[in-house]
Amino acid sequence: MAFELFISYSHADEWLKNELVKHFAALVRNKIVDVWHDRRIPPGGKIDARIDDHVRSADLFLFLISNDFINSDYCFHKEYEIALERQKRGEVEIVPIIVRACDWDVGGLRTFKALPTDGVPVTRQAVSKDDAQERDVAWTDVITGIKETIKELKKKLTPPTLSSEYTDGLFLIDNIRHPLIQRIDERSIFVDPNVYYENSGEQVTKFQEFVYAIEQKTSVIITGGDRSGKSLISKLLQVSLDKISNPSVLIKGKDIRTSGIAKFIDQTLLKQYGSVTVNRSLFTIIIDDFDECNLSDGVKEEIVSYISKNFKRVVILSFSNASTVLFTSNELPDPQIFKLNPLTDDKLLTLSKRWKSLGLKPGCELDDREVLMVFERLQLVLNQTELEKYAYTAVTFLELIESFSGTDISVSSFASCYDTLITTRLQKVGTDWRSFDEAKNFLSLVAYRSFVETGTRSFGKEIMDDCLDIFETQYLSSPKKLRSMAFSSFVVRDDDNFEFREEYLWYFLCARYVAKALRQNDAEKYREFVSMCTTSIFQKKFANIVIFIAYFSDDNFVVKSLVETLDGLFSKADSWILSDRTREIMLGISPEGGHFISSKSDVSENRADLVREHVLDVISSAEKVVARYTLPFLNSNIGDSELIHKIDDREIDSDSYMHSVNALLRIHSVLGQILSTRAGTYSAPVILECITKMVQASGRYASLNHAIATVLMYDGERAREEVRHAYAADHLSNDERYEKVKRIFAFWSVYVSQAGLARYLNQPHSIRALEKLVEKFESEANADEEGNIPFNFSSVLVIARLYATGRMNKSDLDDVIKKYGKTSAFLGILRATFNIYSMYMPLDIQDKQWISNKLGIPLRRVELQKFKATDVGGRLISVVKRGARN
Repeated sequence: MAFELFISYSHADEWLKNELVKHFAALVRNKIVDVWHDRRIPPGGKIDARIDDHVRSADLFLFLISNDFINSDYCFHKEYEIALERQKRGEVEIVPIIVRACDWDVGGLRTFKALPTDGVPVTRQAVSKDDAQERDVAWTDVITGIKETIKELKKKLTPPTLSSEYTDGLFLIDNIRHPLIQRIDERSIFVDPNVYYENSGEQVTKFQEFVYAIEQKTSVIITGGDRSGKSLISKLLQVSLDKISNPSVLIKGKDIRTSGIAKFIDQTLLKQYGSVTVNRSLFTIIIDDFDECNLSDGVKEEIVSYISKNFKRVVILSFSNASTVLFTSNELPDPQIFKLNPLTDDKLLTLSKRWKSLGLKPGCELDDREVLMVFERLQLVLNQTELEKYAYTAVTFLELIESFSGTDISVSSFASCYDTLITTRLQKVGTDWRSFDEAKNFLSLVAYRSFVETGTRSFGKEIMDDCLDIFETQYLSSPKKLRSMAFSSFVVRDDDNFEFREEYLWYFLCARYVAKALRQNDAEKYREFVSMCTTSIFQKKFANIVIFIAYFSDDNFVVKSLVETLDGLFSKADSWILSDRTREIMLGISPEGGHFISSKSDVSENRADLVREHVLDVISSAEKVVARYTLPFLNSNIGDSELIHKIDDREIDSDSYMHSVNALLRIHSVLGQILSTRAGTYSAPVILECITKMVQASGRYASLNHAIATVLMYDGERAREEVRHAYAADHLSNDERYEKVKRIFAFWSVYVSQAGLARYLNQPHSIRALEKLVEKFESEANADEEGNIPFNFSSVLVIARLYATGRMNKSDLDDVIKKYGKTSAFLGILRATFNIYSMYMPLDIQDKQWISNKLGIPLRRVELQKFKATDVGGRLISVVKRGARN
């Protein structure tokens, strides 16, 4: 990098300036210096503005001293005084060059070492312009002196690097545990964040692109929710900027206790870099969690102003972009705002893989199946609770999954995790362990009151004050301590409005109050509340409350309420029995092209495609036509005998179908987890009744769809017209839309209802219950008049065992073929199951060959399989995964 030399001179001495510039030729050719003076301003350039720019950017000032220079107000009072200010800040060096004899003891010039040596004027022996050669010796002496100055300047301006003592422990953390290693290096589990650049409306998905974007700015705010990885981003940002010669100081917002930020930054710089002589203005200042700084906004604004004016860059990491108000001064640059977004599913998959790789010995191969199992458990928790898919939320559950003994994550597991998280926060803010219950009970009451009175995690001052009064009166609590505890880590305040920081903790605390306090003090209100939540479980907030109430409760009422809601779903469907009577519908319009199994065992490429968010969703674009056909089964105001085409459009609720499907899947998920992970809590009759009701509800859902599929198939002309009106214009032809809707109501609905339920019942406890139900309900004695044996429980059982073990039980399949025959619709369900499973989960080639022979599914090359994964398979996985989310 060439150093910028600014030559300041009186135009009366321009001839001497020209001589000096010629003597810089060697240094310029070697790109050691870049010499700038006002004659380099191009025609049309604004003189004052250009000079001002270079006065503030130069590394070295050369002042050609003469009487004319000292008499020049512009040279002396503008250029010299600005240079003097910058020199005092350590930004530049000043070298007076005595070109003509004069009294230059003015303005502190004499404090600087002058050139030529001993301050002898350049023109002492040769004053005539024609005597240029006589001045060569003097100019050479000047150049030699400047070379020495540049040498020192180079040392001074060379950016320092972070001390190894600091960086060695920077990423080692103790708050996350892994069974195979003592301390985790955060970098080993880091995945590139998804960052939204608000100023440009662009999404950045690679960390190095993010660093580059920040490097171009002088004022940056990075926002992100709780556990979004802001602190790790701040560390990585510091190290990354440091590596590209942008030294950076990282400070914590909570450590800023006074407005004396200059001294604090110097102390932190010393700890992170050691003793440095480099100019402080070269440093970037990164403030992590500025929200935790307890100073007033006025003081914070002063801090931001000081950093912006005295350092190269300020980067603030904050819970929200509220920090933008600190940049209101016209003297400060507008901040560039970046927002950390949740991770995409493929990045969560990468995170799961890195987590499972921790502690493996060199040469050990990672089991692909293990990664998938961990990823699926992680997805179950995040989808069920609808938590934001932030990095450290995922890591928290990965840690929990690692220590959980079962094959699936449970309600009680992640609820316990939240309880631990709350306890940890109480410890961090200095709450005495003897007051933990008091703090949790108070927060639970506030959460419940906000849920009941506002329906959101936001609440007013009156709720807070009332809860404080209750605890002061009834429990002799200290309102001051409770208020301080709440605001320190759980509740944020904006004037007289309050809000819980994290939505998921709000759900948890509300459910805690309902299950512990309300149940004990007002049993009737407890039952009313639980019934309200289970009835409205298709809504996110009620579903989450039910999950956590189930964790805290050990009575049968939650289970009973869920079962009652199940019984009301699709209640107008006249049959729940799944048998070969529906074979024509299930198999007659299955996806074109049949099913295939890849011969390749490694399915990582297929899986990466299938877990991406932007797969085609076959339900979302057909909701109106779905609602039109399902309305007679879902709306009590419309009689069963009314014809579809005579129903008034205004009576159609386009959400009714999806609400019912969401409720079905959510209740299945909660019940499945309760029954499978709380063995010994509920009696055998309760478990068997629950699973029976779950399978019956799935059967009614499938029967409803089959009834509609029958109408679509046998009244195709009218159905095509319905579909044409229901669909928005897209690239599909009318026939393609019609075929697509038929598949929604027929084959895919069966797969979703059976395979989806099976994945919620794949724990040993539930599998044993399913086996008993198969024995009870699916013998030849249960066959209908035509000899069709139902297989509701059998189909769920076989698929549940597959997901529980990761292998096809050969005796299961042999029994199915023997009992139902090779042409049964049950075999069609299993073909679809293995088609999808083989794309998504690793199977041994021997198992694939055996399944291929038994079910008549051809083995195909991986190229064809990849095509199927992004076509039919991609659409089906989309439906299944959307169902899990809802």
